[in-house]
Amino acid sequence: MGLNRKSSIKEYWNRKNVSQSTPWFRMTFARNRFQNVLKFLHIVDCKKIPVRNNQNYNPASRLKPLIDFVNRKFLHYYRPRRELSVDETLVGTKGKTAMLQYIPSKRSRFGIKFWILAEAVTGYVLQMHIYLGKTFEPALPAGILQGTNVVIKLLKSADLLSKWYHVFTDNFFSSLNLARALLVQRTHLTGTLRNNRPMPKMIKNADPDPGQTTYARQGNILLYSFRDQNRRKQVQLVSTFYSAVRAMNAKPLIVNAYNNFMGGVDLSDQMMTFYNDHRKQTKVWKKIILHMFHRILLNSYILYYQHTSHNPILSRFEFVK
Repeated sequence: MGLNRKSSIKEYWNRKNVSQSTPWFRMTFARNRFQNVLKFLHIVDCKKIPVRNNQNYNPASRLKPLIDFVNRKFLHYYRPRRELSVDETLVGTKGKTAMLQYIPSKRSRFGIKFWILAEAVTGYVLQMHIYLGKTFEPALPAGILQGTNVVIKLLKSADLLSKWYHVFTDNFFSSLNLARALLVQRTHLTGTLRNNRPMPKMIKNADPDPGQTTYARQGNILLYSFRDQNRRKQVQLVSTFYSAVRAMNAKPLIVNAYNNFMGGVDLSDQMMTFYNDHRKQTKVWKKIILHMFHRILLNSYILYYQHTSHNPILSRFEFVK
Protein backbone atom coordinates (compact mmCIF):
# COMPACT_ATOMS: atom_id res chain seq x y z
CA MET A 1 0.00 0.00 0.00
CA GLY A 2 3.01 2.28 0.37
CA LEU A 3 3.88 1.62 -3.29
CA ASN A 4 0.28 1.79 -4.57
CA ARG A 5 -1.41 4.62 -2.71
CA LYS A 6 -5.18 4.86 -2.88
CA SER A 7 -7.80 6.99 -1.18
CA SER A 8 -9.17 4.23 1.04
CA ILE A 9 -8.50 0.60 1.91
CA LYS A 10 -11.57 -0.69 0.09
CA GLU A 11 -10.25 0.83 -3.14
CA TYR A 12 -7.53 -1.83 -3.23
CA TRP A 13 -10.28 -4.39 -3.89
CA ASN A 14 -12.04 -2.25 -6.52
CA ARG A 15 -13.47 -4.40 -9.36
CA LYS A 16 -15.77 -1.85 -10.99
CA ASN A 17 -13.14 0.42 -12.54
CA VAL A 18 -10.59 -1.39 -14.69
CA SER A 19 -8.12 1.50 -14.42
CA GLN A 20 -8.12 1.18 -10.62
CA SER A 21 -7.96 -2.62 -10.44
CA THR A 22 -5.09 -4.16 -8.44
CA PRO A 23 -5.59 -7.96 -8.61
CA TRP A 24 -2.67 -8.79 -6.30
CA PHE A 25 -4.60 -7.62 -3.22
CA ARG A 26 -7.63 -9.76 -4.11
CA MET A 27 -5.36 -12.76 -4.67
CA THR A 28 -3.64 -12.31 -1.29
CA PHE A 29 -6.52 -11.40 1.04
CA ALA A 30 -10.26 -11.11 0.95
CA ARG A 31 -11.18 -7.52 1.73
CA ASN A 32 -13.37 -8.37 4.73
CA ARG A 33 -10.71 -10.67 6.13
CA PHE A 34 -8.03 -7.99 5.83
CA GLN A 35 -10.23 -5.35 7.44
CA ASN A 36 -11.12 -7.71 10.30
CA VAL A 37 -7.44 -8.51 10.93
CA LEU A 38 -6.71 -4.76 11.01
CA LYS A 39 -9.73 -4.11 13.21
CA PHE A 40 -8.77 -6.66 15.86
CA LEU A 41 -5.01 -6.15 15.67
CA HIS A 42 -3.46 -5.99 19.15
CA ILE A 43 -0.03 -6.57 20.67
CA VAL A 44 -1.21 -7.45 24.18
CA ASP A 45 -4.36 -8.70 25.87
CA CYS A 46 -6.00 -5.39 26.75
CA LYS A 47 -7.98 -6.99 29.58
CA LYS A 48 -4.76 -7.64 31.48
CA ILE A 49 -3.21 -4.17 31.37
CA PRO A 50 -3.88 -1.60 34.14
CA VAL A 51 -6.69 0.87 33.47
CA ARG A 52 -6.26 4.64 33.36
CA ASN A 53 -6.94 5.33 37.05
CA ASN A 54 -4.62 2.55 38.24
CA GLN A 55 -1.30 3.67 39.78
CA ASN A 56 0.52 1.19 37.50
CA TYR A 57 -1.08 2.58 34.35
CA ASN A 58 1.30 3.10 31.42
CA PRO A 59 -0.04 4.80 28.26
CA ALA A 60 2.42 2.79 26.14
CA SER A 61 1.48 -0.61 27.59
CA ARG A 62 -0.31 -1.63 24.38
CA LEU A 63 2.95 -1.08 22.46
CA LYS A 64 5.77 -1.90 24.86
CA PRO A 65 6.21 -5.62 23.97
CA LEU A 66 6.60 -4.78 20.28
CA ILE A 67 9.02 -1.89 20.92
CA ASP A 68 11.15 -4.04 23.25
CA PHE A 69 11.21 -6.89 20.73
CA VAL A 70 12.17 -4.61 17.84
CA ASN A 71 14.94 -2.92 19.87
CA ARG A 72 16.47 -6.32 20.69
CA LYS A 73 16.40 -7.40 17.04
CA PHE A 74 17.87 -4.12 15.77
CA LEU A 75 20.91 -4.64 18.01
CA HIS A 76 21.22 -8.38 17.38
CA TYR A 77 21.87 -8.09 13.65
CA TYR A 78 24.09 -5.02 13.41
CA ARG A 79 27.29 -3.65 14.86
CA PRO A 80 27.28 0.14 14.31
CA ARG A 81 30.19 2.27 13.20
CA ARG A 82 31.77 4.69 15.65
CA GLU A 83 29.62 7.74 14.82
CA LEU A 84 26.10 7.73 16.28
CA SER A 85 23.40 10.38 16.42
CA VAL A 86 20.58 10.96 18.91
CA ASP A 87 17.47 12.93 18.06
CA GLU A 88 13.70 12.97 18.40
CA THR A 89 11.12 11.93 15.84
CA LEU A 90 7.36 12.37 15.71
CA VAL A 91 4.86 9.75 14.54
CA GLY A 92 2.04 11.94 13.30
CA THR A 93 -1.39 11.35 14.84
CA LYS A 94 -4.20 13.30 16.49
CA GLY A 95 -5.61 10.28 18.31
CA LYS A 96 -6.63 10.55 21.95
CA THR A 97 -3.73 9.62 24.19
CA ALA A 98 -1.84 11.05 27.15
CA MET A 99 1.36 10.75 25.09
CA LEU A 100 0.27 13.23 22.41
CA GLN A 101 2.86 15.95 21.80
CA TYR A 102 2.84 19.21 19.86
CA ILE A 103 6.10 20.06 18.06
CA PRO A 104 5.59 22.97 15.61
CA SER A 105 8.93 22.37 13.88
CA LYS A 106 7.85 18.89 12.72
CA ARG A 107 5.82 18.29 9.58
CA SER A 108 2.98 16.52 11.41
CA ARG A 109 3.11 18.87 14.45
CA PHE A 110 0.89 16.55 16.53
CA GLY A 111 1.94 13.00 17.32
CA ILE A 112 3.82 10.54 19.50
CA LYS A 113 7.43 11.41 20.23
CA PHE A 114 10.24 8.88 20.12
CA TRP A 115 13.84 9.30 21.25
CA ILE A 116 16.01 7.54 18.67
CA LEU A 117 19.63 6.35 18.61
CA ALA A 118 20.81 5.77 15.05
CA GLU A 119 24.02 5.17 13.15
CA ALA A 120 25.03 8.54 11.75
CA VAL A 121 26.13 7.50 8.24
CA THR A 122 23.41 5.00 7.25
CA GLY A 123 20.47 6.01 9.43
CA TYR A 124 20.17 2.47 10.82
CA VAL A 125 18.02 2.75 13.96
CA LEU A 126 19.53 1.02 16.99
CA GLN A 127 17.12 1.98 19.76
CA MET A 128 13.70 3.64 19.99
CA HIS A 129 12.24 4.86 23.29
CA ILE A 130 8.72 6.23 23.39
CA TYR A 131 8.11 9.47 25.31
CA LEU A 132 5.20 9.00 27.73
CA GLY A 133 4.56 12.68 28.42
CA LYS A 134 5.24 14.77 31.53
CA THR A 135 2.54 13.07 33.59
CA PHE A 136 3.83 9.52 33.18
CA GLU A 137 7.56 9.97 32.64
CA PRO A 138 9.70 8.90 35.64
CA ALA A 139 11.08 11.78 37.69
CA LEU A 140 14.61 12.81 36.75
CA PRO A 141 17.45 12.61 39.30
CA ALA A 142 18.31 15.95 40.89
CA GLY A 143 20.58 18.07 38.70
CA ILE A 144 20.18 15.87 35.60
CA LEU A 145 18.81 17.44 32.40
CA GLN A 146 16.26 15.54 30.35
CA GLY A 147 18.58 15.48 27.33
CA THR A 148 21.40 13.99 29.40
CA ASN A 149 19.09 11.33 30.79
CA VAL A 150 17.77 10.40 27.33
CA VAL A 151 21.22 10.02 25.72
CA ILE A 152 22.67 7.92 28.53
CA LYS A 153 19.54 5.77 28.72
CA LEU A 154 19.62 5.07 24.96
CA LEU A 155 23.33 4.18 24.98
CA LYS A 156 22.96 2.04 28.09
CA SER A 157 20.02 0.06 26.69
CA ALA A 158 22.01 -0.47 23.47
CA ASP A 159 25.06 -1.61 25.51
CA LEU A 160 27.26 0.94 23.70
CA LEU A 161 28.74 2.75 26.70
CA SER A 162 32.44 2.35 27.60
CA LYS A 163 33.34 1.41 24.01
CA TRP A 164 34.53 4.82 22.77
CA TYR A 165 31.59 5.44 20.47
CA HIS A 166 31.10 9.02 19.33
CA VAL A 167 27.62 10.54 19.81
CA PHE A 168 26.38 13.62 17.92
CA THR A 169 23.47 15.59 19.42
CA ASP A 170 21.70 18.90 18.86
CA ASN A 171 21.33 21.68 21.41
CA PHE A 172 18.37 20.04 23.18
CA PHE A 173 20.61 17.21 24.41
CA SER A 174 24.10 18.74 24.48
CA SER A 175 25.57 20.19 27.66
CA LEU A 176 28.82 20.22 29.61
CA ASN A 177 27.07 17.96 32.09
CA LEU A 178 26.44 15.34 29.38
CA ALA A 179 29.98 15.68 27.98
CA ARG A 180 31.50 14.97 31.41
CA ALA A 181 29.10 12.10 32.14
CA LEU A 182 29.85 10.39 28.81
CA LEU A 183 33.59 10.93 29.09
CA VAL A 184 33.59 9.13 32.44
CA GLN A 185 31.92 6.21 30.65
CA ARG A 186 34.45 6.28 27.78
CA THR A 187 32.12 7.77 25.17
CA HIS A 188 32.73 10.89 23.07
CA LEU A 189 30.23 13.69 22.48
CA THR A 190 29.98 16.42 19.86
CA GLY A 191 27.03 18.79 19.73
CA THR A 192 25.72 22.32 19.62
CA LEU A 193 25.00 24.24 22.84
CA ARG A 194 22.10 26.49 23.75
CA ASN A 195 23.17 29.91 24.91
CA ASN A 196 21.37 29.49 28.25
CA ARG A 197 23.35 26.36 29.16
CA PRO A 198 26.31 26.66 31.59
CA MET A 199 29.54 27.41 29.73
CA PRO A 200 32.61 29.65 30.14
CA LYS A 201 31.87 33.36 29.73
CA MET A 202 34.50 33.72 27.01
CA ILE A 203 32.40 31.32 24.88
CA LYS A 204 28.96 32.60 25.90
CA ASN A 205 29.90 36.25 25.35
CA ALA A 206 32.12 35.65 22.33
CA ASP A 207 31.40 37.71 19.24
CA PRO A 208 33.72 36.32 16.54
CA ASP A 209 33.93 37.95 13.13
CA PRO A 210 32.46 36.03 10.15
CA GLY A 211 34.60 32.97 9.48
CA GLN A 212 36.39 33.27 12.83
CA THR A 213 36.34 30.98 15.88
CA THR A 214 36.82 31.37 19.64
CA TYR A 215 38.11 28.30 21.50
CA ALA A 216 38.16 27.32 25.17
CA ARG A 217 39.25 24.08 26.77
CA GLN A 218 38.32 22.42 30.07
CA GLY A 219 40.53 19.35 30.31
CA ASN A 220 39.38 16.96 27.58
CA ILE A 221 36.36 19.12 26.72
CA LEU A 222 36.77 21.67 23.93
CA LEU A 223 34.25 24.46 23.40
CA TYR A 224 33.84 26.57 20.26
CA SER A 225 32.06 29.74 19.31
CA PHE A 226 31.93 30.01 15.53
CA ARG A 227 30.30 32.44 13.11
CA ASP A 228 29.88 31.32 9.50
CA GLN A 229 30.48 33.75 6.64
CA ASN A 230 26.77 33.86 5.76
CA ARG A 231 25.22 33.80 9.24
CA ARG A 232 24.35 36.61 11.63
CA LYS A 233 24.39 34.50 14.78
CA GLN A 234 27.29 32.51 16.07
CA VAL A 235 26.93 28.88 17.11
CA GLN A 236 28.43 27.29 20.23
CA LEU A 237 29.66 23.71 20.11
CA VAL A 238 31.16 21.25 22.56
CA SER A 239 33.31 18.22 21.78
CA THR A 240 35.37 15.69 23.68
CA PHE A 241 36.83 14.25 20.47
CA TYR A 242 38.02 17.01 18.12
CA SER A 243 40.82 19.52 18.51
CA ALA A 244 41.05 23.16 17.46
CA VAL A 245 41.89 22.41 13.83
CA ARG A 246 40.48 23.84 10.63
CA ALA A 247 39.46 21.68 7.67
CA MET A 248 40.26 22.22 4.00
CA ASN A 249 37.23 24.49 3.56
CA ALA A 250 38.56 26.79 6.33
CA LYS A 251 35.76 25.79 8.73
CA PRO A 252 36.62 24.22 12.09
CA LEU A 253 36.85 20.43 11.85
CA ILE A 254 34.16 20.05 14.50
CA VAL A 255 31.66 22.03 12.38
CA ASN A 256 32.22 19.82 9.32
CA ALA A 257 31.92 16.68 11.45
CA TYR A 258 28.70 17.89 13.09
CA ASN A 259 27.16 18.66 9.69
CA ASN A 260 28.16 15.21 8.39
CA PHE A 261 27.14 13.05 11.34
CA MET A 262 24.26 14.77 13.13
CA GLY A 263 21.59 13.80 10.59
CA GLY A 264 21.34 10.04 11.14
CA VAL A 265 17.81 10.16 12.58
CA ASP A 266 16.65 12.74 10.02
CA LEU A 267 18.04 10.52 7.25
CA SER A 268 16.05 7.57 8.57
CA ASP A 269 12.87 9.67 8.79
CA GLN A 270 13.38 10.98 5.26
CA MET A 271 13.79 7.49 3.80
CA MET A 272 10.74 6.30 5.76
CA THR A 273 8.44 8.78 4.03
CA PHE A 274 9.08 7.51 0.49
CA TYR A 275 7.22 4.19 0.74
CA ASN A 276 4.99 4.80 3.76
CA ASP A 277 1.26 4.65 3.00
CA HIS A 278 0.54 7.29 5.71
CA ARG A 279 -2.79 5.57 6.39
CA LYS A 280 -4.88 7.38 9.00
CA GLN A 281 -5.74 5.39 12.11
CA THR A 282 -8.16 6.35 14.86
CA LYS A 283 -6.30 4.10 17.30
CA VAL A 284 -2.91 5.43 18.28
CA TRP A 285 -1.34 2.03 18.96
CA LYS A 286 -2.24 0.86 15.43
CA LYS A 287 -0.50 3.91 13.98
CA ILE A 288 2.61 3.05 16.01
CA ILE A 289 2.47 -0.63 14.99
CA LEU A 290 2.42 0.27 11.29
CA HIS A 291 5.21 2.78 11.88
CA MET A 292 7.31 0.06 13.50
CA PHE A 293 6.74 -2.24 10.50
CA HIS A 294 8.18 0.48 8.24
CA ARG A 295 11.18 0.94 10.57
CA ILE A 296 11.82 -2.80 10.39
CA LEU A 297 11.61 -2.73 6.60
CA LEU A 298 14.03 0.21 6.32
CA ASN A 299 16.56 -1.35 8.69
CA SER A 300 16.26 -4.60 6.73
CA TYR A 301 17.21 -2.79 3.53
CA ILE A 302 20.25 -1.19 5.18
CA LEU A 303 21.37 -4.67 6.31
CA TYR A 304 20.79 -6.02 2.80
CA TYR A 305 22.60 -3.13 1.11
CA GLN A 306 25.72 -3.51 3.25
CA HIS A 307 26.00 -7.30 3.13
CA THR A 308 24.52 -8.49 -0.17
CA SER A 309 26.49 -10.20 -2.93
CA HIS A 310 23.94 -9.11 -5.55
CA ASN A 311 25.35 -7.31 -8.55
CA PRO A 312 23.74 -4.92 -9.23
CA ILE A 313 22.36 -4.21 -5.77
CA LEU A 314 18.59 -3.87 -5.67
CA SER A 315 17.23 -0.35 -5.29
CA ARG A 316 15.12 0.26 -2.23
CA PHE A 317 12.02 0.38 -4.43
CA GLU A 318 12.81 -3.08 -5.82
CA PHE A 319 13.65 -4.36 -2.34
CA VAL A 320 10.30 -3.18 -0.94
CA LYS A 321 8.46 -4.87 -3.82
